[in-house]
Amino acid sequence: MKRRGVYISIAIAAAAIALLVVHVSKKQWYKDVDVDTVDKVIPVTIAAVVSHEFADEISAVGTLKAREMSPLSPKVAGTVSRVLVDIGGRVNAGDVIIKLDRTNYDLGVKQARAALAAAQAAVPQAEAQFEHARKEHRRAIELLQEKVIPQSRFDASEAAFKSAREAASFARAQRDQARAALETAMEHLKDADIRSPIGGTVVERNVEIGQAVAPGSRLLRIVDQTSLNLDVDLPEADIGRLAIGTVALITTDAFPEHEYSGKVTVVNPMVDRKTRTFRMRIEVPNPSGKLVDGMYARVKLSEEKKSSLAVPRDALQRLPGSGTYYVFVVEENKAHKRTVKIGAMDDQYAEVMDGLVESNKVVTSGAGRLQSGMEVSVQDIPNKNEKDNSGGQILK
Repeated sequence: MKRRGVYISIAIAAAAIALLVVHVSKKQWYKDVDVDTVDKVIPVTIAAVVSHEFADEISAVGTLKAREMSPLSPKVAGTVSRVLVDIGGRVNAGDVIIKLDRTNYDLGVKQARAALAAAQAAVPQAEAQFEHARKEHRRAIELLQEKVIPQSRFDASEAAFKSAREAASFARAQRDQARAALETAMEHLKDADIRSPIGGTVVERNVEIGQAVAPGSRLLRIVDQTSLNLDVDLPEADIGRLAIGTVALITTDAFPEHEYSGKVTVVNPMVDRKTRTFRMRIEVPNPSGKLVDGMYARVKLSEEKKSSLAVPRDALQRLPGSGTYYVFVVEENKAHKRTVKIGAMDDQYAEVMDGLVESNKVVTSGAGRLQSGMEVSVQDIPNKNEKDNSGGQILK
């Protein structure tokens, strides 16, 4: 009897569970039917394809570099007698800014002048002797032809002529060499006064009075920051969008409230094979002198504004894992999926380069539930008469 009661209890429990499953399934079936019925018409909002003005902008970063930078080095060795500038000092091109002791160079000039005077005095004497030997040699030729003098006398005359000619040539060479030595001595004397090759600001000093310096040692560094260069690397896709003269706007962390204007002066036509980038140079005028070499800078390059067909960015959908965009176009209360080619973007709009025409209306909300061909119900949009900044009206 006990075993029979257990079987009956199990049977009753199984029946109850079966009834519960049937009830839940039936309820879910009705729910699915209701959802499918409702989902046949999807509520959406739409907007028209409009003409919108885009400013095609490229952003980049780089480091400012002085237009000219000159490490100042002496051309001659010597002892520093005066330093006329310090770090931060302004200099002009050609200014004497360091003086070396001139004593040895003054002496060298005097010695070179004396040597030149002696060499110049020897030239007329040697030339006179050569002229005399030449006449004697010519006469000896005539006398030999007439057989008046023996061959030995003619040979002596010819040897004297050649010797006098070489002596005159040597004297002239010595004069020219002495003249060159004087010019060198005078140049060394001049180089004892070290001049700035450029106008600019002293940013480095490595010299003191009394210091012995050698040619090539860097004593000062001068930079010209009246304008600066900004070299930036851009993706290869941008190489066709830039041209010489393109306007650039530059900001720095040091002066974030101020925007400096520059222009593109160089576009390198070669793309780096490893980074797939190309280099561009921007010239930035610096009349205030606030910008300095080495500053980190941000740059925005703007091409001319252009009007193009555009859709709100909310209308754009993107295929996962790709760069392909699409939108849903509403025609006769049905949504149709359409692939579009997108160009420039701003905060609100995306440029449509292909796939749409101005009369199209695109879904801006509710697209996540859509499939191509579904019926839609266009909902009212608050402020539906409000126009965008391009003059295009958002349509119901």
